[in-house]
Amino acid sequence: MLAHFAEHGKPAKLRLIYQPPSLVSVPVQCPNGSRATLQAALQEEYPSIARAECAWSYEPIIGRRNETLLHYEPEPGLLPLVGTLREQGVAVEGAWPLATVLNLIPEDWPDTGALTVVAVADNQSAVFRHTSEGRREFQSATGVAAAELVATTVQQAFEREDAAMYIVSFDEAGTRLTTQVAGAEPFGRGDLTCRDVIRAALTLSLPQPNQLLPTPMRLTGNRLVTGLTTVVLLAVGVLGTQFVRDTLAQRDHAEQQTTRIEQLRAEVASLRKKEIEIRQLQTQLAAFTSHGRIGEKFLQSLAHRLPAQVVLTRVQANGDGFILTGGISGPGLVESDWRAWCGTLQRGKPLRQFAEPAGTPPGSDFVMKGIWQ
Repeated sequence: MLAHFAEHGKPAKLRLIYQPPSLVSVPVQCPNGSRATLQAALQEEYPSIARAECAWSYEPIIGRRNETLLHYEPEPGLLPLVGTLREQGVAVEGAWPLATVLNLIPEDWPDTGALTVVAVADNQSAVFRHTSEGRREFQSATGVAAAELVATTVQQAFEREDAAMYIVSFDEAGTRLTTQVAGAEPFGRGDLTCRDVIRAALTLSLPQPNQLLPTPMRLTGNRLVTGLTTVVLLAVGVLGTQFVRDTLAQRDHAEQQTTRIEQLRAEVASLRKKEIEIRQLQTQLAAFTSHGRIGEKFLQSLAHRLPAQVVLTRVQANGDGFILTGGISGPGLVESDWRAWCGTLQRGKPLRQFAEPAGTPPGSDFVMKGIWQ
């Protein structure tokens, strides 16, 4: 990693997706409380979470559910790495397990709430599941076991009609899998790439409990560094150390925008004799050109003043507006913080207006809808 930085320059800020083979992710029953409460309740069964030198985190506990997905490393790895990076002048903003990011990638969750996300690269695989009952599971494997894990997961997806499956391709191996399953497409299948992983990682909120770094190790507001954020995926093999700046996401968005604009221009040219249709297409073209980055700017503003207790599980944004789905994790959310965050959403650029008023803080789950003004 440092060799790459030496050649291409150090990032202003760094976000790590940390998924070495040693990182364990396991569903657990737990009290609905703070990090300290979970540590006290679970450290007898999982002693490494009591060691200050070992990184661990857990997925937000939504509503009254007393279960979560616990992530921990049996031996120190992440914190020494962050210390080394800091010594070399690299500011680490945060670190999260791959499961956390895979949970956030899908934008079109099925109504059942059941989905499976399969990440595939040569000789490696990872699977995140969210059941209709809200249970979260994660598995990863390498070598022969990786192929077996993917085969079993795909077969199970074919057999079920209530769960959507998403395939995240990191290389040609993932692309081949996408092609193979396309002929017998299961319900709701969607295909994603490494860039979708990067976009999801850029929207993660630093104070959430799935953050692997303890507060003193993070890049906080007191040591704020301006500039682009780099996302690094730390794993092994092909999945290992991929350096993708958020400018790639912006470039990808711009390419899609340019393609769409050219399509609209072709349609306008073919309808020259139909004045009304020409004007409609010109209006659509102008709107697309001026608002093409609305969704991107909105995603970048979500984390601003986001209360620590508010968990966003689904973010959808297009040219018309946005839908935020989430819940409240743990106690302590005050109405002033909730209203301040909602106010930030409305005051951002471009201006937004809630189609369904935010109101007072929800008791557990919530859905917020808005439109661009």
